Amino acid sequence: MEYLVAGLVLVAVIAALNVVLTLAVVRRWRARVSAPPVVHDRGPIPFDGDPEPGIAPGDRMPGFTAVTTDGGTVTRDDLAGREALIAFLSLDCSGCDDSVPEFGERARQVRDAGGQVLAMVVGTDAADSKLTARLVGIADHVVPEHLNAPVSNLFGARFYPGFAHYGPDGVATATSIGMEGLGETAQPSLP
Repeated sequence: MEYLVAGLVLVAVIAALNVVLTLAVVRRWRARVSAPPVVHDRGPIPFDGDPEPGIAPGDRMPGFTAVTTDGGTVTRDDLAGREALIAFLSLDCSGCDDSVPEFGERARQVRDAGGQVLAMVVGTDAADSKLTARLVGIADHVVPEHLNAPVSNLFGARFYPGFAHYGPDGVATATSIGMEGLGETAQPSLP
């Protein structure tokens, strides 16, 4: 009789543990299903050839005001009158992190030519991310953005990593997904 009672107690304990674990799994599943997706949907991807970055050569730089990592602001007027290199990066993009060294070299060339460099980082914790920290020494202005990416959307950025080079007149001279599509580097200005 003692073995029967011990067996029933053991079965009851296992059943209770099973119920607790099942409830925990269901709770996590519901939280995951109800959470917003982390994918940045910037519209349909074209199926013919390379995807378009959303910003095209000849597009004017939009009017914008953004808060930088140091608490300051940057506007279109701050970039006016000189070349500007702008990067659109995302925390959910492995290629974005890989593009930082090449972006750093290109940023140095633009700065040597008298231009400005702006980097936008999109993600839930963009302000405190390692990617943002890496860009602080590379770009003149680093703007962390939440997933809705209001400033990146003003520019028309659709894919990451996206890059745009603007001339002194505020018109895009080159755009690309990845650094290799930006063409020739900016030449230093003569004294």
